[in-house]
Amino acid sequence: MHVFYFTFAAMLTVDDDEFWQGMSPVDFGELPTLQDAVTVVGYPIGGDTISVTSGVVSRIEILSYVHGSTELLGLQV
Repeated sequence: MHVFYFTFAAMLTVDDDEFWQGMSPVDFGELPTLQDAVTVVGYPIGGDTISVTSGVVSRIEILSYVHGSTELLGLQV
């Protein structure tokens, strides 16, 4: 298992091959580009419940993440 605290994600492994029977890997596809239509699901800052919004990508930039002391790709919708 590996936890990415700065992105609130985790990668897990299961040693039992039977667990994986009938499962297909997730295909994330290509990264969106400027003006692409997207739907975003998550927990925005200041909220306690899940939020869903749709729009177009208006900005793509590298953002500094304080919790992980790293920089990651960020998109503005």
